[in-house]
Amino acid sequence: MDLEKILEAGAAIGINVFLCVFSHKLYVDKTKCLNNLKEAQHLELNRETAQKVEDNGGTIPYAVISGKVKALTAPLRSEHLSSLRGVMQESIISEYKVRWVSSLNIWGPVNNNINRKIANVPFSLVGKSGLFQKTVSVEIGDPFSAQELVLSEVFNDYSKYDESLGEALKGFFSSEHIVGISQVENMLLENTSLTAIGKLTIENGNLKMDPPDGDLTYFLTPLSYESLYKQVNSFARLYKGATIVMGIITSLVIAYYFRKGFTEIRRRINRARDLKKFQEARKLKRNDTSRPVSENENRSRCVVCLENFAEVIVLECAHICLCLDCSELLNNKNCPMCRRAITRLIPVYFP
Repeated sequence: MDLEKILEAGAAIGINVFLCVFSHKLYVDKTKCLNNLKEAQHLELNRETAQKVEDNGGTIPYAVISGKVKALTAPLRSEHLSSLRGVMQESIISEYKVRWVSSLNIWGPVNNNINRKIANVPFSLVGKSGLFQKTVSVEIGDPFSAQELVLSEVFNDYSKYDESLGEALKGFFSSEHIVGISQVENMLLENTSLTAIGKLTIENGNLKMDPPDGDLTYFLTPLSYESLYKQVNSFARLYKGATIVMGIITSLVIAYYFRKGFTEIRRRINRARDLKKFQEARKLKRNDTSRPVSENENRSRCVVCLENFAEVIVLECAHICLCLDCSELLNNKNCPMCRRAITRLIPVYFP
């Protein structure tokens, strides 16, 4: 096989192997996460929670708690809806443009975030409290590192942008026009029910949830534990199926190129054997001086050089149309008469 075909085979096999390994890695990660969720210790936020943590040496490596969000300091106020209070806030101002794509001869949309602000205040999860009972809370540490954290969209506004004459001329020469501005505000509101899964510790009687150690996953999600478990399980099954499919495809691709390479090697071996036969046939022909040359004048000549007699059979089409010299110089793999693929070249000796 030439270098181009080797590179083609290597690229095809490499891409499929990469996709197979990547999907398998995702499957392994989700499976580990699923097993860790099974082993996580479930706790309810009540008066006994602190004692349970202390009985475990002051730390539970992987715990599951649920509660409502409550700010530990003054909560954040929505920029657009003053009645809303939260503990995390994200404000995004986006600029929508259309840009001329010369390769396609069309105007294509472009979204560019021109301003993004993120703010947060310390907060905790508060458990249910009965009458005349003290409220139990768990402070949440490093919420930005948690997975599955979703902020609620509290404001979304899009306004059309009217270009001035100067901006229109500038856009004409730069092939870019502003069409609108959008403002989006997302917040984690107070009294939102969250499920936190991480390392639970107690210090000076205060409970705190932090990112867990090792390869354990830190979760902070509005989903319940059961819903989160089902979601992770569905992803694990999806990646498992993708791994199996990519494994089958990779095996087929490897088998295809292996068969192709084996066929090419066998063809070259046959070619070398046939060349040896050619040389023997040519030697016999040169040593045969018993017949005058005129006896061979009715034989067909090579369709390539039109000088030498045809002395090679092309398989599978069985055309006798090449001389030995031209068959050795034939670079393509097609018969020069019918253009069918050449599998073998066999010498013909006319006694």
